[in-house]
This record gives sequence, C-alpha cells and structure tokens, in this order.
Amino acid sequence: AEGGMGLADIVRINTFVTGREHLKGYMAVRDRLFGSPPPASTLMIVSGFARPEFVVEIEVVAAKAE
Repeated sequence: AEGGMGLADIVRINTFVTGREHLKGYMAVRDRLFGSPPPASTLMIVSGFARPEFVVEIEVVAAKAE
C-alpha cells in the first residue's frame, strides 16, 4: 500500500526468548528476513511472559523518510 511500511523500514529489533533452545530458530528467521546491513538488534533471555505458552516476543521500531 502506498505510504505503508515493510521489513526494509525496520531499524531496530528487540527480541526476548524464554530459553537458549529458541535462539537458533529465531536467528535463522531473522537472518533470512533482513539484508545487509541488518537492523540494530538486542536478543535477551528472560524468565517468562504473561502466558506460559509464549516463548518468543519480538518488538521492532520502524522509520520511513517522508
């Protein structure tokens, strides 16, 4: 859509996972989706989320020049 945003507009990724076993899968998808140079990113292991079935949370910041 005109004026919309996409993956190319993402400038920062903050990711939270509940265990090291989720790191490899997450990083494989991240690397497949983003070109070079990739967005700035932080990856943290946390003790849990509001619901026990949630194991990964991804927060992104996107910016687009007008």
